[in-house]
Amino acid sequence: MNFKDFEKNSVIMMSGDSVTDCGRGRPYGTYLTGLGDGYVKRMHEIVTATYPEFEIKFINTGISGETSRQVRARWISDIEGSKPDYATLLIGVNDIWRKHDFWMDKEVAVHIDEYEDNLRYITEYSVKNLKSFTLIAPFYLELNKKDMFMQDVIAYSAVCKKLASEYGCGFIDLQPELDRLCKTLYTKVFSPDRVHPTQVTHYAIARYILKQWKFKF
Repeated sequence: MNFKDFEKNSVIMMSGDSVTDCGRGRPYGTYLTGLGDGYVKRMHEIVTATYPEFEIKFINTGISGETSRQVRARWISDIEGSKPDYATLLIGVNDIWRKHDFWMDKEVAVHIDEYEDNLRYITEYSVKNLKSFTLIAPFYLELNKKDMFMQDVIAYSAVCKKLASEYGCGFIDLQPELDRLCKTLYTKVFSPDRVHPTQVTHYAIARYILKQWKFKF
C-alpha cells in the first residue's frame, strides 16, 4: 500500500492476535468503540494528527490468542462487517507458540503447511475484494537467530513473503526494526516476553508500517 493512494474517508482494517487486539472495542474496534492501546491506535493518532482532513478510519479486528486457523474462519465475516477498502494481517506467533507451550498436544499448534494454506485462503480472497492487502510477518524480540522459537518465526515469515510475492500484495517485515531496538537496550525494555510489545515498541511498529507505506510525517 502507498499512503498517497488513499482516498478521503478510506477504511483500513487491521487484524491479528493480541499484538493487534490490545483491548480494542467490540464488535469492531474504532475510534468510537476503542482501537485498543497498541500500534493500531498509534497509527490512527499519527495519521489523524498529520492529515485530519483525510478522515482515514482505522478498524481493529484483532483477537487475542488467535492463530491463523481462527482468523481464516472469521475473515470473510470481518470484511463484510467492517467493509474496509484496505486490510492488513499480522498473525503467526500463536501458531508457533502453541507448538512449544502445548508441546504434548500437537494438534493445538498450526504447523507451517496449514499456516500457508490459511494465509493463502485469506490473501486470495483479499486481493480480489479489497483495493489493497498487506501481510505483516510475525516477529520475535530475540537477537539470537539460532534460538528455536526464532527459527520458527523466520520460517513462518518466509511464508508471508512468498505469498505476498505470489499474489502481488503488500508485505512488511517488522523484524529488522525490532532488531534495531534490541541491539540498543535490553529486550525487556521492548517486550516482557519477547512477543508482546511495550508501548514504545507499539509506537515503533506503527511508525515503521507507515514508513513502508511512504507516509510523509
